[in-house]
Amino acid sequence: MDATRSTTDGRTTQGRTPGGPAGRTWRDRSWWNRPRTVVVGAVLTGAVVFLVGTLAGVDPQVRAGSGTLEVTISLVIATSLTAALGGWGVRALLLRRPHGGRAAWLWLSGAVLLVSLLGPLGAANAGATVLLLAEHLAVGGVIMLGLSGAERRGARAA
Repeated sequence: MDATRSTTDGRTTQGRTPGGPAGRTWRDRSWWNRPRTVVVGAVLTGAVVFLVGTLAGVDPQVRAGSGTLEVTISLVIATSLTAALGGWGVRALLLRRPHGGRAAWLWLSGAVLLVSLLGPLGAANAGATVLLLAEHLAVGGVIMLGLSGAERRGARAA
């Protein structure tokens, strides 16, 4: 639903607000902090890091059971998309908290990022380990920092 809001300098702004009592919006935030942009940015970041690594000659494989699993661009895109959409959902839930849950978001997303760094330690070689660590840090950083700028509607000073 569209809502018209007045700013402190007398201007009115048009914004899209989600239904429900929370009344928060992403529309009046900078382009970087809009969730769709963060999702696309996370996917593109993952793809670019992967492509740069493979063009540099790294063969990204991880040990899986008794064999190895080849990490492909489609796996990177799917994983980045899943992580970004999951982060968006969690961040939206945390926005329902009285102060917008920014500190909780940073702690939670930081913990998830640290745990995700355990995955690349199972890489088949040193180059793959470095590439996958860079991948996790880049995509996780985009999601963590990109979604941290969300605020409750009206919480931002003009």
